[in-house]
Amino acid sequence: MFFHSMRHELVETVRKPHLWALLAWYDIKQRYRRSVLGPFWFTISTAILIGTLGLLWATLFKMNLHEYLPYFAAGNVIWTFIAMQLNEATTGFTQFESLIKQTRLPYPSYVLRLLCRNFIIFLHNFIIVILVVTFVGNGWGWVSLLAIPGFLCLAAITLNVSFIFAIICTRYRDMIPVVQNLVTVAYFLTPIMWQSSTLPPQHQWVAQLNPVSHLLDVARMPLLGEVPSMVNWMTALGLWLVSAGCACWLFARTRHRVAYWI
Repeated sequence: MFFHSMRHELVETVRKPHLWALLAWYDIKQRYRRSVLGPFWFTISTAILIGTLGLLWATLFKMNLHEYLPYFAAGNVIWTFIAMQLNEATTGFTQFESLIKQTRLPYPSYVLRLLCRNFIIFLHNFIIVILVVTFVGNGWGWVSLLAIPGFLCLAAITLNVSFIFAIICTRYRDMIPVVQNLVTVAYFLTPIMWQSSTLPPQHQWVAQLNPVSHLLDVARMPLLGEVPSMVNWMTALGLWLVSAGCACWLFARTRHRVAYWI
């Protein structure tokens, strides 16, 4: 019974992409209404951050700017997408309280609305990566196309985890700041500002045992002209299977209670 309801919700969500895609676009228009540059303001601030910190860290730690700046730019832009999605997922249902109580929409569509909204912002920010890789990095090659399946895998895992966080944080509101703080900590523990190759051999485990590091690499390494390792892909696949299983199980158990928790 539980899994039948879950399957019905997922099918309805897939059949009606206009529900979450158009609503996501509407959110972007509303957020930047009467703004000339719109979401490009966020892109400009991200570009300033990447340029400033990239030059600073490369100078302080005597790293090759042509290697480090594309590395940092790609990692930061991808991580911004992940962090924004996970942070917003903590209120993934509660921010749509009136809509949930007044209409009958599949619950996954609310989380997909957030994902689509953040993906639009990601596309704006990706302009920074294109410019940095083109003019500072090694340019583009066929291996760069591997970033597409890598990012799709990353987005699928982020969606699963977002759904889990949305349910848990709707039931337990105290988990919202906990999740947001964990996302912040994960930023510093993941090779984004720093490179795993700069760690001493005895500390390499910090990056190797970090699943987010492998997930980031399947999307970032092709942009830098490198092929992700088999360990990267296997870890990403494992994360997808585990996160999808947990999300489906949790949704099947709580689907009829979410509206009462809001």
